[in-house]
Amino acid sequence: MARGRTLHWTMKNAPVCFGTGLVALDVILNGSPATLPKLSAGGSCGNVLSILSYLNWSAYPVARLANDRAGAELVLDMTRWGVHQEFLSQTEEGSTPIIIHRILKDKNGLPIHKFEFKDPETKGWLPQFKPITKNVAAEVMHSNLIPQVLYFDRMNPGTFELAKYYKAKGSVIFFEPTSAKDEELFEKFLALADVVKYSHERIPEFRIKHPSITSFLEIETLGKEGLVFRCKNRTKPNHWKEAKGFDIEKVQDAAGAGDWCSAGLITQLCSNGYKGLSSSSHNDVEKAISFGQILGALNCLYDGARGLMYYIESKKLVKAVASVEMSKSISSLKLPTTPIIDISSNLRFAKLYSKK
Repeated sequence: MARGRTLHWTMKNAPVCFGTGLVALDVILNGSPATLPKLSAGGSCGNVLSILSYLNWSAYPVARLANDRAGAELVLDMTRWGVHQEFLSQTEEGSTPIIIHRILKDKNGLPIHKFEFKDPETKGWLPQFKPITKNVAAEVMHSNLIPQVLYFDRMNPGTFELAKYYKAKGSVIFFEPTSAKDEELFEKFLALADVVKYSHERIPEFRIKHPSITSFLEIETLGKEGLVFRCKNRTKPNHWKEAKGFDIEKVQDAAGAGDWCSAGLITQLCSNGYKGLSSSSHNDVEKAISFGQILGALNCLYDGARGLMYYIESKKLVKAVASVEMSKSISSLKLPTTPIIDISSNLRFAKLYSKK
C-alpha cells in the first residue's frame, strides 16, 4: 500500500462536472485504538466530485480552502483521483472544514456513525465551511469550459450566480439541499434545479409544500428504506414512485451512501447536459437510480464516505455493479478486504489546522 498511489485512469473527452458547497477533510475514526485515523476528502460536494472523477468524469470543485495542513491533505487525496484543482484556492482568507467521522456501535452491536465538529483534544471548534463569493463565481464563469453538470449542496449568492449562468448554457443543475429553513432562498434555488435530491430527515415537509413537480427529477431519500422519486417524463409526473434499498449484510458504515447515489445518477443521466437528461426515458431514470443505489450499498461495506474507492479499481467496480443488477443481491459478491491505498495518519488535530 502507498499513500501517494493513484487509482485514476482518464478517458478522452470525459464529461465535465463543476461542484461547489461542502468540501472538507474527513478524519475517520472507527473506535479501535489499534487503528490510526484515516484522512479523506469529504463533504457532500467533495465526495460527489471525487467519486465522479473516479468514474472517469472531469471533476472541478469550486472552494475556498485555507493554506493549512488540512487543506494540503484534502488536495492530496483529491489528486489521487485526478480531481481538477483550477478552482480550488488555498489562502489566508479561506477555511478548510474538518469533520470527525466517528464510527460506533449501537446497543445491538450494529454500526452507527456520527459527525463531530470540535477538536477532541482542545474541545475547540474545528474550522468550518466558508461559501464561495460572487467574485469567485465570476472567475469560474470567465473560464472557457462549460460543464455538463453543476452540482451544489449549499445555498449562497456565489452559487446562485453559477446556477443561473450554467443553466442558460445547457448544464444540468443538480441541487442537493441540506435544509429548506430559509424558504424564500430555497424556492429561488429550486426554480433553477433540474435535479433536486434531499433527505426526508432534513426536509420532511417537501412533498406537502410541493404537491406538483418543479424540477425534471425530484428524489427524496429515506435512509435504509431506499428512496422515492417523481419525474416529468412519466405519464403521472406528480406521482412519487418507490425504489427500495438493498439488504446489506455486514454493514461497516452507512455514511456516504447518498453521495454515491448522486454520483451514480449524474454518471448515468447527465453526461450530455440538460439535453440528454430531458430526453431520458422513464426506464433510463429507473436504471440510473438502481445504479446509484447499488454504488451506495457497496460503499456501506467499508469505513468512510468513500471507503470503497480505496479497495477496488473503478473498472472492476462497474463490473461488480452489473453483477448485482443481474442477481439483485449484494451478499454473493466477493469484494476486496485489503486496501490498495492507505490513507491512515498519525497527525494530531492541532497540526491539521496550523498554517503550512
